[in-house]
Amino acid sequence: MKRLLFILVVLGSIAFPAIQSVLAAPNIGNLPFRSVWMRQDWVVANQGANRSWTWGPAPLSEVLREPYAESPGGEREVQYFPKSRMEITVPDAPISAWYVTNGLLPIELMTGRVQTGANRFDQRSPANIAAVGDPGGFPTYADLGPLHHSPGAGDFQRLNFPATLLLTPDQGTATFEEYVNDPATYVIAEQNNYGVIRAFVEFMNQQGPVADDGMVYEAQVYDPLFIFGLPVTQPFWVKTRVGGVEQHILFQVYERRVLTYNPANPDPWKVEMGNIGQHYYDWRYGD
Repeated sequence: MKRLLFILVVLGSIAFPAIQSVLAAPNIGNLPFRSVWMRQDWVVANQGANRSWTWGPAPLSEVLREPYAESPGGEREVQYFPKSRMEITVPDAPISAWYVTNGLLPIELMTGRVQTGANRFDQRSPANIAAVGDPGGFPTYADLGPLHHSPGAGDFQRLNFPATLLLTPDQGTATFEEYVNDPATYVIAEQNNYGVIRAFVEFMNQQGPVADDGMVYEAQVYDPLFIFGLPVTQPFWVKTRVGGVEQHILFQVYERRVLTYNPANPDPWKVEMGNIGQHYYDWRYGD
């Protein structure tokens, strides 16, 4: 079945009316959340796409109700996944691409400001959880808090030059030039007054198999604004441990995700999304 699905995807668009009953992530709490998960991750689960999870193989939580002033009863439905949180803030709104939203979790982790309404926040301590690399390492989200601005100051690394800023444990910066000949590290776009490297631009705009309305077909995998949002820090190199091995990782924080580029990884795993949903869930609900 898995091999047949992959062959059909390669050949082109296919009708697959039973797709949702063949495989759905366990415990996805409602149909809108399930439909959002299906688009990117159904084909990953079925080995029909050679890419990393967008949400994760299964939810971390049941559907929860969290405070949000503008939602009915002052609460909105959310569900946590390893890579993010899905939300329905206005349940009686017309169904659209933004009916389910994707939480601004990195910003809350860096600032400690938990959003409980359009203009309402509860202040907590920023998360002392590693944002890049193995648990317990540098940098934590709290370390990144002073680097977060939206929009940026406009002093981003120069277009058409490699990213060379190295973030140091004293929260200073140095120059790191080991990968200046790697085209993937070159800043080729500007968003929100920040430079964005080629590896991240290409990752966010990649084409591949997706699942929608009972069909699997080739399309742009991500709506970048919906999945990632805008960048809220510079791209920085950092020296940290990954799988117990000290490595240099290039990362950038976005409104909804943290992207990392590890030149030591094989393609297509050089760019990955951090486990923001897991980190946030642990910060908000863990001991």
